[in-house]
Amino acid sequence: MNIRDKFMQMIMLGMDIESLNDEVIRLIRDYKIGGIVLYKKNYHDIDSMRDLINKIKKINEGNIPLFIAIDQENGRVNRMPDEIERIYSPLRQVKTGKIEIVNKCDEITGELLNKVGVNMNLAPVLDINYDDSKIIGNRSYGTSLHEVIKYGISSMINYKNMGIIPVVKHFPGHGLVNGDSHYLIPMINDIKKMEDDLEVYENAINNGCEVIMIGHLKVKGYGREPASINKNIIEKCLIDRYNYQGLIITDDLRMNTMKYIYGIKNMVNKSIQAGSNILMIKYKKRDTKKLYDELYKMVDKEKISHELIENSYQKIINIKNKYKISNDISSEVIDIDRINKEIREVNGEIEKFSQLVRFNMKKSG
Repeated sequence: MNIRDKFMQMIMLGMDIESLNDEVIRLIRDYKIGGIVLYKKNYHDIDSMRDLINKIKKINEGNIPLFIAIDQENGRVNRMPDEIERIYSPLRQVKTGKIEIVNKCDEITGELLNKVGVNMNLAPVLDINYDDSKIIGNRSYGTSLHEVIKYGISSMINYKNMGIIPVVKHFPGHGLVNGDSHYLIPMINDIKKMEDDLEVYENAINNGCEVIMIGHLKVKGYGREPASINKNIIEKCLIDRYNYQGLIITDDLRMNTMKYIYGIKNMVNKSIQAGSNILMIKYKKRDTKKLYDELYKMVDKEKISHELIENSYQKIINIKNKYKISNDISSEVIDIDRINKEIREVNGEIEKFSQLVRFNMKKSG
């Protein structure tokens, strides 16, 4: 493979459009991007979701198989079509104190992802939910490092065991800030408290974590740039400290504040230099002319390090091979009624616990 093709394996395209268009087809087929992130707007039911993924695989035929990813955290971050009932949030699952509840929710989610052809889940969230963070809140697996380690890392392992690549997020800890990194760049000021978040990631790495998402989060004392493009943070707090050898993926580089402050081409280069291996970039009309052709020029002129591209490419290929990622078409029949029945049952168990807690609180009050 030439260096351009190896570089494009580092690109994860956020398909934030209603349906495939000619330019996205070209990015998949001719530019040979490494992965796609799907959104709920891309399909209207479970069959059209599977059919879309099959179509994408068909377009990619002959190329290295794609990472096909979604953010299926459950709860309020849910990418399944509306005909699939929503599983309660991770925090509600954890509040039951029953690991088997979390395991069952993961089992249902993993089955759905496998059957439609998704091979990567941008979950679980390993942020600790400090002070009921507005951004993280019930997306988290707990309010303490011990809860997140027990339940969040269990989810990570569950997905791995089901053949789904889990992407834990948002390093170094989005629960420490209330600002939404979609619209601003929050600052982590409490470095001492951040040690708890880092301990969660240390446990994740020790339990086989293979992909970590870096957040657009500044850290006091680590320079003015957010973690996603900050070599100081990625190297000191992650790679060197824990000898982390897995993949590092950015949060979307086209989040509003980031793209306006730093510029997308500059961010791509800085993020690679900082240690990122996969660059998540939401699609924008006329990207091939305005962005990717310019990135090609940067690669050709070695403004983007060929050594770093080679290193990332090898890591990407290794994990695609390990998980047997392929362009094979899915023909799985999905029993929606059965799956929804299982979701209602597990949600019912969670609801029983919530009602018991409310009853005891009322009784004691």
